[in-house]
Amino acid sequence: MTETREILPSILESVTNADIEPFKQFLTTRPHEPMVAAGSGGSRSAADFAALLYGARGGLATAISPYTLYSLSDEALTTSKMLLISLGGHNNDVVFAARRGLAVNPGKTALLSLRGGDRNEADKLFKRGGSSLSFIIPIDCTRDGFVSTGTSLAYFSLLTRVFQPDVDLAKYAVAPERHFRFCRNNGSPIAPEELRPVKNYIILHGSWGRPVAENLEGKMVESGLACAGVSDYRNFCHGRFIFTSNHLEDSAVVLLVSPREKDIAERTRLFLPPSTKLVIIETPYDAPEASLDLLIRATEFFHLACRSCCVDPVSPANPGHIDKRVPMWVPFAAGMKKYGPLTL
Repeated sequence: MTETREILPSILESVTNADIEPFKQFLTTRPHEPMVAAGSGGSRSAADFAALLYGARGGLATAISPYTLYSLSDEALTTSKMLLISLGGHNNDVVFAARRGLAVNPGKTALLSLRGGDRNEADKLFKRGGSSLSFIIPIDCTRDGFVSTGTSLAYFSLLTRVFQPDVDLAKYAVAPERHFRFCRNNGSPIAPEELRPVKNYIILHGSWGRPVAENLEGKMVESGLACAGVSDYRNFCHGRFIFTSNHLEDSAVVLLVSPREKDIAERTRLFLPPSTKLVIIETPYDAPEASLDLLIRATEFFHLACRSCCVDPVSPANPGHIDKRVPMWVPFAAGMKKYGPLTL
């Protein structure tokens, strides 16, 4: 299993030395225009982080999947920036999204990839269309398995550097003394092996934790580790706490906390039963790097949970014998073209 602390220094060094200026110009010019950020799989949370940062800078942005992108009308897309995020630019989803974006809005559709070369089919579409908005920032040290871990760290580091230019990424190469706390709500510590019966994680977030919650949910489900549900702190209070009340033995609540959430996280914790298993992941920062810090800590927790439950995220168990190559290439383009965007 690839541990965060083994790959993180190389990723941070690559991001620090990368030329991000052209990509930064795309994201920071014309901030009054709305932005649609799209990504699949491991890129989905990066799209969410990009949308969060764009909004924090005063714009309006949303993160969706490339599949959902096709539901938007041409009129909606022509009035927005479009950011497509894909590690290698060769899966059907991003290629299809690139074709549509370049067809309806070529001057404001951009691609962010970490791999170039002949396999990057989306980048080829941009080049053939004469667009200079395909940004390939080579980062070759991510060492992902089936579950994207290093790639997510690379994306979050890049986006942090874009929106927080003075960030000191090098400090994250050194692991903090304690990445997270694992305890019951009465304060008693829990040993890592007590994670084994946990089959459901309720991940609570606010502000900077939003893209990290999305990322952690994806990791847990894609590795087969456990089911996971994502909610902001306030929406959890509108009935979702009942699931936790019914599953105290096989569930845990993950609290993603920045300084903005300290009060509501504590008030939420207080109404939970004393036996509730808690994973508390906290950052001291209130800036874009807060999301990066939370992601690093959450990824360390994910690796600990995998070790404790004998789960290998590089090659997760597949007892149903689903051919892992088939789902990625399930045809969808013909159906979307047949029905077109959602219109009333």
